[in-house]
Amino acid sequence: MMKRMYNHVLLADDDYDDCEFFEEAFTAAFPEVKLSISSDGGKLMEYLNSPPVPAADVIFLDLNMPVKTGPECLLEIRADEKLKKNVVVVFTTSNNPADIEKMYNLGANYFVTKPTDYEQLKKLIVTAIDRVCLSGNNRPEFKDFYIG
Repeated sequence: MMKRMYNHVLLADDDYDDCEFFEEAFTAAFPEVKLSISSDGGKLMEYLNSPPVPAADVIFLDLNMPVKTGPECLLEIRADEKLKKNVVVVFTTSNNPADIEKMYNLGANYFVTKPTDYEQLKKLIVTAIDRVCLSGNNRPEFKDFYIG
């Protein structure tokens, strides 16, 4: 297992059940890493712009949220000098190639489709964090963008 270099991960998702499912799998895989949860895009951006900035090492970002959507948040993150280096992993129910391509073009680091199986979720979270640890905030080529 590779050494983790992250201390704080943030999940932005408005689905309560998905948040609980993610939290359970994430905490089992990374009990030493702080996990914060934001329930909509507006709250996410408020949180990210509150001291200390950046407020999280890795952001798992849902596409469809109230107040501000995932793509709107990603555009703001990438346009902000203080936040643009944050690692953003899109975490959504979509596996639509158009969504994957759009989020790559907007600057996301990785794209993960939410599974319904707990063990698969845990495996995908570990894979995403491992890839982030290897690449830092460098984005992969498009062929390596989707984690499935």
